[in-house]
Amino acid sequence: MTTLNTPASKTSSTKDTPVSKGLSSFTLKIIAIIGMTCNHAGYIFYSQFPFEITFVCFAIGGVTFPTMAFLLVEGYKHTSNIRKYAMRLFVFALISQIPFSLFLAGLEANVLFTLLLGLLAIYLFDNMQNRILFWLAFVGIVAISSLCDWGMLGPVVILILHAVPHNKERIIFAIGLIILSVGFPSLLAYFATLDLIQLPFALYAFVGSGLCIPLLLAYNGSRGKPLKWFFYAYYPCHILVLGLAKGFIFGDWTLAL
Repeated sequence: MTTLNTPASKTSSTKDTPVSKGLSSFTLKIIAIIGMTCNHAGYIFYSQFPFEITFVCFAIGGVTFPTMAFLLVEGYKHTSNIRKYAMRLFVFALISQIPFSLFLAGLEANVLFTLLLGLLAIYLFDNMQNRILFWLAFVGIVAISSLCDWGMLGPVVILILHAVPHNKERIIFAIGLIILSVGFPSLLAYFATLDLIQLPFALYAFVGSGLCIPLLLAYNGSRGKPLKWFFYAYYPCHILVLGLAKGFIFGDWTLAL
């Protein structure tokens, strides 16, 4: 078995050094938060928002998962304790499941579980010498992820972002897969049925996820402001706030369950 390449020594001393050009992980997290909030607002207020606003919300929301997946891979590379990293994801995934199930997706598991499965996938990729066993395990991970937000696509995108060696190629391959898997089918479904419900999903992939290519390529490797716990806590809190806002403002207490 190979050794895990995530010791503290692997994190370069330059990751906290201010970098004048490019985007830090903090900036990318802020972008992901904005996209996530817009996307979830589009879902939760779908019946209340004009269709044009829903389009914009979904288009902006497309930046979220590719950015989160990219930052997960970067976090894995720099963490000094993979178990604590995984435990944080697991604990906040459990906390987030209550508002996620109530206001967004019913019994589907939230995206933090998807990220946790992706973290497991890249850990096994680095630490299982037997490639047959790894791919069997990865098939199992992908199957489990079908119960989560982003489905089977999630761990595949995360593995691509980790396993493809060159930064530009891994970003383009991962985003390209999202566009092929989500964008084109939604666009074809729209042209086949003229059902406007398909257009937000097409915009989600083509506009939002496509925008991730220049954003992620602009990443400069620096951490930026260390507000780690804020980003974990924001996920369940913003869903709860949006769900309650729909009830108090519009009188719509319909739940996703």
